[in-house]
Amino acid sequence: MKDKREIWIKRIQEYKSSDLTAAKWCEKNSISLHALKYQIHKSNKEKKQESNQTQWASVVPAISKITKSKDQPLKVIIGHSAIEVF
Repeated sequence: MKDKREIWIKRIQEYKSSDLTAAKWCEKNSISLHALKYQIHKSNKEKKQESNQTQWASVVPAISKITKSKDQPLKVIIGHSAIEVF
């Protein structure tokens, strides 16, 4: 048996691809309108949480210049932006 999440994902896709209102689609498919709206809300919330996760990117400098100094901060320059770490 498919888990409930997979079933609801399929149902939501079927509803969205239909030309019916939520009420009409629910009536045709014998599903509670409240349940459909709740599952759509839950699905949208999950998608939002997934898209808000932090993703890191690698930065590889084309030219690297390393100068060691105790009095100078570490300075990273990319294009017109610079970051200094003391």
